[in-house]
Amino acid sequence: MGQHAAPRRTGVGTRTGAVLLGALYGLACGLLDHGAGAAAGRALTVGVVAGLVVAVVTLVVGRRFRVLPRLPRAVVAAACAGAGAAFLVALSDGGSTGRAVLTGVLLALAVGTATLTLTAPPRRR
Repeated sequence: MGQHAAPRRTGVGTRTGAVLLGALYGLACGLLDHGAGAAAGRALTVGVVAGLVVAVVTLVVGRRFRVLPRLPRAVVAAACAGAGAAFLVALSDGGSTGRAVLTGVLLALAVGTATLTLTAPPRRR
């Protein structure tokens, strides 16, 4: 008596989410690079490398994201979203660097603001 089964964890795990996000991001990078006129080999290489980088970053950040205080959590989320969007814009149609940076900064501001305002403050014990 007194022993209970461990509660089941629902949803996608950190590793599975990191692999899925990395695969989708890598596919998007490869397709955008190929659509902008790059050779198939280069597009494949860009897609695989970008997917691996995103998967590793997601895995590292995902393990510590929930324990971060509100402000660092918002900064990390903004930096990841802004950098990812800026890289995608830079790959698409040979977009200018200024447009890529502007898109990244605007998305980073939006994600940072949303993360900062929508996350609950940590519980006091």
